[in-house]
Amino acid sequence: MLDRPERIAFFIAVLLGPVVWFVMFAMFELVTTNNGALPLPLHEIPYLEITLLSMFVASSTAFLTEYLIRRFLYSRLLKIYKVISNPDRYQTSLMADAEEVGKVEMEVASWAQKKSSELNSLQLRDDVRREFIANLSHELRTPIFNIQGYVLTLLDGVKDQKVRKDYLKKASRNVERMIRLVQDMDVLARLESNQLVLQKEAYSLTEQIEDALEQMSDRIAQQELTVVRDFDPESDCAVYADPERMDQVVLNLISNAIKYSRDESGGFVRVAIEDSGDKTYNVIIEDNGLGISKEDLGRVFERFYRGDRSRTRTKKIGGTGLGLAIVKHIVEAHGHAIKVTSTQGVGTAFSFTISKAQPLAVS
Repeated sequence: MLDRPERIAFFIAVLLGPVVWFVMFAMFELVTTNNGALPLPLHEIPYLEITLLSMFVASSTAFLTEYLIRRFLYSRLLKIYKVISNPDRYQTSLMADAEEVGKVEMEVASWAQKKSSELNSLQLRDDVRREFIANLSHELRTPIFNIQGYVLTLLDGVKDQKVRKDYLKKASRNVERMIRLVQDMDVLARLESNQLVLQKEAYSLTEQIEDALEQMSDRIAQQELTVVRDFDPESDCAVYADPERMDQVVLNLISNAIKYSRDESGGFVRVAIEDSGDKTYNVIIEDNGLGISKEDLGRVFERFYRGDRSRTRTKKIGGTGLGLAIVKHIVEAHGHAIKVTSTQGVGTAFSFTISKAQPLAVS
């Protein structure tokens, strides 16, 4: 409250005025003479003079208090300013008021650090927002322009039935791409805001991985990749997690390994399940592609981020750019972590842990 002396003065005036008035009234009304009579009859007491005098006393006291507080604050702030601005010249004052100045300096430093952190946080959020909007705009612009081109061509009147069907299929593929992007963004938004409820249950991890490899079999065959299974397909490897969400994790990572695998012969995708102890399995999905540069390695889980310069010199990489961000949030929502290691020219390996469950009953 010392930062507002006028408030203190106002409260003093409000409280002191009535006190002074009643004191002076008591002097006229309550002090008796030797014979017990009042000094003045009630109708002869100077009420107006008492009121004016009490107002004068209260106002004077309030103004004097405000002046003294302001002088006190001014002298202290002036001393602090002199010491901070020129500590060598005012070394004596600094030593004399070391404790006081130290406290103020600590408060100022704490306030400055807090404001600096808030400013940096706001700047970072603004940078992330701008980058997100720019990336989202880029991802949407390509399918929108493609759809627009195909529709305008069809409106111009394409008589060839085969060409019309081909254009409609291409427009449909771009619509599906936009739908996938919106769906991925919806899932990611719910994961980041902790609104996505996990439906955990016990199931077979090996069956899940085999099913994912089967779904990717056409792409694996097309690129002539070798699948290395570093686990026992006959073992259930029972885990306790949300199977639907973990499907997204496994499919995304296997798809990623296929996508960034090497073009020449000898490319492979390795899937391993390691027993990490009593509570978890460690799943590793590895490729022997071009690898990821050190500059890109720390950003692979960011939304829309692709290290295209280091990983896609000869390939055109598709997808929404949200896969690894979704993978990271799903794994973390299960209370685990995902890691990535990579060496350029050698390959990349993603690994994550998953909780074990009781062994499934054999039917």
